[in-house]
Amino acid sequence: MSQSAFQLTDEEFARRALNYLNIFRLVVATGLMLVAFSPIIAQEMVQQRLELARAATTIDFLAALFLGMAWARGHMTPQSLTSKSLATDLIVVTLLLFAFGGLDSGLGLLLIFTAAIGGLILSSRNALFFAALATISMVGVMLIHEALGEGASGDTIKAGLYGLATFFITAGCIFIARWNRQHRQLAHRRGVDMASLEQVNELIISRLRSGVLVVDQRYQIRQLNQMGAELLGVHPSAGGDLREVAPSLVTRLAEWQNTRKNDHTGLLLGKGQAPVEPSFVAFPTRRGVGTLIFLEDTAVVSRRARDIAQSSLARISASIAHEIRNPLAAISHSAQLLNESPALPADEKRLLSIIEGHCERMNDIVENVLQLSRRERAQPELLDLVDWLEDLISEFKRSKNLNEDRLVMMVPDAELLILADPTQLYQAVWNLAENAINHAGRPSKPAIITLRVTPLKDGTRVALDIMDNGPGIPPEARMRIYEPFFTTNKQGSGLGLYLAQKLCEANQGSLEYLEQPGYGACFRITLRRAAMEDMDEDLDMDETIDSSKVGAV
Repeated sequence: MSQSAFQLTDEEFARRALNYLNIFRLVVATGLMLVAFSPIIAQEMVQQRLELARAATTIDFLAALFLGMAWARGHMTPQSLTSKSLATDLIVVTLLLFAFGGLDSGLGLLLIFTAAIGGLILSSRNALFFAALATISMVGVMLIHEALGEGASGDTIKAGLYGLATFFITAGCIFIARWNRQHRQLAHRRGVDMASLEQVNELIISRLRSGVLVVDQRYQIRQLNQMGAELLGVHPSAGGDLREVAPSLVTRLAEWQNTRKNDHTGLLLGKGQAPVEPSFVAFPTRRGVGTLIFLEDTAVVSRRARDIAQSSLARISASIAHEIRNPLAAISHSAQLLNESPALPADEKRLLSIIEGHCERMNDIVENVLQLSRRERAQPELLDLVDWLEDLISEFKRSKNLNEDRLVMMVPDAELLILADPTQLYQAVWNLAENAINHAGRPSKPAIITLRVTPLKDGTRVALDIMDNGPGIPPEARMRIYEPFFTTNKQGSGLGLYLAQKLCEANQGSLEYLEQPGYGACFRITLRRAAMEDMDEDLDMDETIDSSKVGAV
């Protein structure tokens, strides 16, 4: 028969069944050969039948041994092994049935077993084909015995019943094999779905900005994402005992296990680490009850809440600023007209100058508030930070009428290319330099501003420090300097640092306050240096612009 006729229903199940089949056939063949060569059988059987039985059992043993070794060495396919094994068993058992006197010897059960194996491994059509051959074999042997005058009157009926049993058992094995195949396919699909779902879960957990870790009932860490590892100060792949990694977290976990209430107060996991807000969720596992722990960085939570509040405040303030602008313009214009009157006394002119000064200050506040609501997205360009900064300093000196010694520039000789919006960066640096002029100056010592450019060690960022020689910012006020409308100067609007920080963040940078020995206040702007692909994109854009100009000409 063709190889496709013996196509297996389930490759993995068939391989396992064939392993058992080879062992079983070798054991049965050995037993049959021992019986055929025993002296007791030799005394009770006719010589010709005895020789036939011994030849058949020897052939069966050698065939079982040969096929088993070929299968173990991988020289045979499952289809080939199945067909040859069942065909050999069918021929040998038929010969033994004839030699040992028919169905009364009990060898018919081996034919039933052979057909059942076919039902488990082969396709339905081929399995039923072998069951039919086994039935024909048993009925044929009984008919031969009757023809030779050796059989009883009911042996043919008995062979028919054996044949029906063979068909029923084969059909049952076919059903079991089909059910097993469907079950395994379903289990495989569920396994694939579970593996995909597990990968999705791991991807989601790894991308969460919250720390996530899973511990069992013995406080062993079973899973940990990147943020959780950063908050705990360990490697993401590290497991271990949570009691050794974060004892304070275990204490909080034990309190939650007793009360089942999450304590939302901040928790310091270790020295030099940010405080976190842990929350716990219990879930069942195969080994008991585990705990899912979420770690929220309190600084991140506070920053998010502050950003939301500041965004809402900016929108409200912008609405109010629009309403203030028109009456403020009327007041300022009226004061200017009154100030032009020649008969106005000096005292009243002084009052008008106060009105005009405060109107100008309020107008600056209104302009800053309006910038909060209409700030546009950054349009980054490739800039040489040193050349760009020299142009800004020259303009700042002319605008503020500063001497050369009051504004110092410390830059490296090599060029430093950055990717930033020049207009937004200009406004941020201008606001910081103007703050230094307004706050660092004292009657006995004028303000001196130092702008220093330093490439950072990681090679991907550059720092721009704006430093002054003033008293610096008090420690109690440093936590609030970026809040809108917070100021320590009665003449300030409290929006300069807030706007500068937002403009830096819009350009993938940051603004932070540092302490530098020998200086007063120091604000550091950290910007990303331009990579090679950024320069390639800028070059491509320039070529596109040049070609468009040529086309226009």
